[in-house]
Amino acid sequence: MRQTILAVLSLSAIAALLTGCGGDMVLLNSKGPVAEGQSDLMMKAIYLMLLVVIPSIIMALWFGWKYRASNKDADYKPTWAHSTTIEIVVWGIPCIIIAILAYLTWWGSHKYDPYRPLTNEQGQYEEHLTIQAVAEQFKWVFIYPEQKIATINEVRFPVNKPVEFKITSNFTMNSFFIPKLAGQVYAMAGMQTRLHMLAEEPSPVDGYRGFSANYSGYGFTQMRFRAHAVSETDFNNWVAAIKAGNGKSINPEAVQETVKLTKEVFATLKDGDRSKHQIEAMVNNAHTPEEKALAHEAERKGPFPTKPHAVTYYSDVDSDLFASIIHTYMSNYHGADHAGVEHVNASNGE
Repeated sequence: MRQTILAVLSLSAIAALLTGCGGDMVLLNSKGPVAEGQSDLMMKAIYLMLLVVIPSIIMALWFGWKYRASNKDADYKPTWAHSTTIEIVVWGIPCIIIAILAYLTWWGSHKYDPYRPLTNEQGQYEEHLTIQAVAEQFKWVFIYPEQKIATINEVRFPVNKPVEFKITSNFTMNSFFIPKLAGQVYAMAGMQTRLHMLAEEPSPVDGYRGFSANYSGYGFTQMRFRAHAVSETDFNNWVAAIKAGNGKSINPEAVQETVKLTKEVFATLKDGDRSKHQIEAMVNNAHTPEEKALAHEAERKGPFPTKPHAVTYYSDVDSDLFASIIHTYMSNYHGADHAGVEHVNASNGE
C-alpha cells in the first residue's frame, strides 16, 4: 500500500511539472540552445522513467482490485514460486531503460559541456563575447575585458551571439546560474571555470533571473542579478554610455561609478558584508574604544544585506584584475609574485 501511495504522489508531481506550474516553468521555457538541450535531456529521462512508473501504478491498483478478498473468481495458486516471463519483464525493461539513460547521459554531458565553445549549424566556431564573472561577498561583479568596463549585479550581451563566461570567486565557493540560458557552474577561489551559452531572443525588460545556486553563508539569498539579452546596437550603445559615465540614461536606478575598477576599489566591496560569526568575534574581541566603535557599527548594519547590492557601472577596468583575483589565492603555490598571473593568462590564451 505504501508503494502505491508513493507511486501516485510521484505521478502527481510529474504531472504538475509537465503542466508548467503557472505557465513559466523554466524547464519547459528555455531561451537558449544550451538550456533547451538540457531541458530536452531532462524530459527524455522523465518520459523513460514513466515507462516504469505508470505501469507500476496501474498494476498495483489492478492487482489490489483483482485479488481482493471478495473476488472469489481470482486465481488461487498457493504453490506458485516462479515465472520466467515476469523475471524477463521486471529485469529486462529496467535494464533497457538504464542503458538508454546511460547513453543519453554520456552524449549530453559531451554535447552540453559548459567548457565546450558553441558552434553554428555548420559546426563552425563563431566569435564569442568574453565576460569575466567574479563571485564577491553577496554580489556578482562582471568584467568585460574587451570593452574595458565592469558592472555589479547586471550583465548584458547581444542576442544570437555566443557568450563565454570565465568564472571565479573572491569569496567562498559559489555557483553561477542563469536558469533560462544554461546550467549552473561553480565559482571557486583560486580557480577559473567556464560557461558557454547563447540567448536566442531578447530578454524581457527586467531581464532574465540570475543568482547564486550554492549556499555560501548569511546573505547569499541577496546574491541576485539580472541578465539582459539585447540587440547588437543596444549592447554597443550601453557600453558607450558606461564609458561616457552616462549611467542614468541606461538605468535610472543604477549607481554610476565613473572610476576605474582596480584591486583597491575591488577590496572595498566587502565593507559592511560581514558574516554573523565575524560580527560576534568583533564584539567579543573588542577592547579599545576604537574596536568597540567598529564592532557597534557592524552590529548596527546587521550580519548580512537585506537586499541585493545596487547595480553599479565602472567605466574602466584594470586589464589584469581578473587574473590578479585568482592569483591572490594561488600565490602560496607559486614562487614568484607574478607566476600565478602568468599561469592564468596562459590558460586564457593571452
